Formats: sequence, structure tokens, C-alpha cells
Amino acid sequence: MAETGSDALAVRSHPIDLDLGGLRFSVSFRGSAGATLRVSGQVSGKWEELLRFDDFVDAPHYHVPAAGDAIMVDRATQGDPLDLYITQLRDHLGELLETAGYADAVSDVDLDAVREGVERIRQAMIDCVPEGYTRVAGVGLSRVSAG
Repeated sequence: MAETGSDALAVRSHPIDLDLGGLRFSVSFRGSAGATLRVSGQVSGKWEELLRFDDFVDAPHYHVPAAGDAIMVDRATQGDPLDLYITQLRDHLGELLETAGYADAVSDVDLDAVREGVERIRQAMIDCVPEGYTRVAGVGLSRVSAG
């Protein structure tokens, strides 16, 4: 399992990369929008972004496939976006990859290894968030109010 940088997942401007089950999970904070998780895998011998989860403050959403339209998260009915994303990765990754058009890649993915590593992905998504932001239970990523 490769990880760039130190073992302590800290706030960084560079992505935190976790290799789990034959996929690469790259976590970063994008400007003032929020945290992003990019899921990449080997397609025809080349690394390609397959799925993307955007844990944004104002408009959390995800993409299946990564280049596809945004699927908005309704916090009122779906709760904390990060919890939703982690659940999707843990329980439905194979289905997401098939829906995204990567059915052939699913056989090369160790879904059990991803399930075992989802808490590392969650922690990376938490650790990439800089000062000025906080996580609110049941709501997700929010800006800290000044004053």
C-alpha cells in the first residue's frame, strides 16, 4: 500500500494518495470549494480517473464516471456527504465502476482491500481540510464563521 508524504496525513496542498485494492484514491482540498476524492485505476494499461467525489461546502456532489454530470447530494435526505461517499466506496464500489462504464476493471479490483481501507480514505478527507473549515455532524464540511 503506497502513500505519498509522511504517515501522518496532514493538511497539504499536494494530494494525499492511497493505493488500495488496485485503485488509487487521491485526496486534495480545492481552493475554497472543499475536499475532493479522485478514484483512479488502470484502463488499457494507463491510469485514468474513474470516479470523483466532491465534498464541497456549498454544493457537495459526485461523478459516475469522473467526467460525467454531477450527482448532487441532498444533505436533508442523505446526511453528511462524506459519510455517503465512504458508504458508497465500502458497499457499492463495484456497482459504481460498472455504472461508470468500467465493468472490465472491476475484476482487477480487490473490493475487500478497499473496504478494509475506507477509514483511511475518510481520515485523509478530514485531514486535508485547512483551518477555517469544520465538519458539522449530519451536515458535513462548513466554513467557520468569523467573529
